Amino acid sequence: MARQSLLISLLIVTLIVNVVLGIELYTTLHQSSKPVSQVPLNLTGVQIITTTTQTTTSQQNTTSVTQTTTQTTTSSPTYSFSFKVKFHLKVDQPGIYIIGIKPKANFSSLYVLLYFDDGKTVSLNLNITSANITLTDKEVEVTAYIYGSINENLTPTQIVNDLGLYLQLVSPISGEGED
Repeated sequence: MARQSLLISLLIVTLIVNVVLGIELYTTLHQSSKPVSQVPLNLTGVQIITTTTQTTTSQQNTTSVTQTTTQTTTSSPTYSFSFKVKFHLKVDQPGIYIIGIKPKANFSSLYVLLYFDDGKTVSLNLNITSANITLTDKEVEVTAYIYGSINENLTPTQIVNDLGLYLQLVSPISGEGED
């Protein structure tokens, strides 16, 4: 009888220890499941390199591509823009990030191409507003080509601010790129 009680108590202690170790293992493996928030990028040192702006009048806009002709009449002028911007992106830790846009202005069309100095490329537009990117360095230089059209005449600086460019940490990378 004493042996049975000893075996039962050892079995219960073993089960409790296994449950505790299982919980520890689970929390260690799933650290990145913490809720994270989107951080708007504070773009300092933005250097606008080239600028092209074109105004389309409200009378008639005719565009021909190959054999197709499109004719549009609008009530307000449309301002097309195209420019190149360079800036430095600093992060607290290397990891997998979501980079995206939340436009604050009413863009008719918007395309943002981001070229990172390590060779990575991200393409964003009004339909695809975010993408995953792995950043192994804490600071990278980014060249952005921004083009599109809008119903109000904005400067390139205003357009960059109205993009709502943000960065969100998904998962940190341990050991890589750390000093």
